[in-house]
Amino acid sequence: MSIFAARQPAPARPLTLEQIRDRLYQAVADCKDMGTQRAIYRINLAMTPADLWLLRCDLHQCIARVHNQAEATRRINDLLDAFQGWVPARQLTPI
Repeated sequence: MSIFAARQPAPARPLTLEQIRDRLYQAVADCKDMGTQRAIYRINLAMTPADLWLLRCDLHQCIARVHNQAEATRRINDLLDAFQGWVPARQLTPI
């Protein structure tokens, strides 16, 4: 094997629960209605990344109420990489 052979990039470490939580908070940071406050409460209660994964639909609704569905979809899709290593790859598909 040559010393110039291409190396495989090291696999990225999955984000921690708190890092994922922060990404979800950022996604709804400009949403201030009561529905968003309930969603944030559920983000705070989540014990696992899988629990946070299940909140995507609620967050989508909160964002869509304040902005529009296209913006909500964009923001939720931007969260997919946060769940890599926690959610099976076949589930990490855009909506």
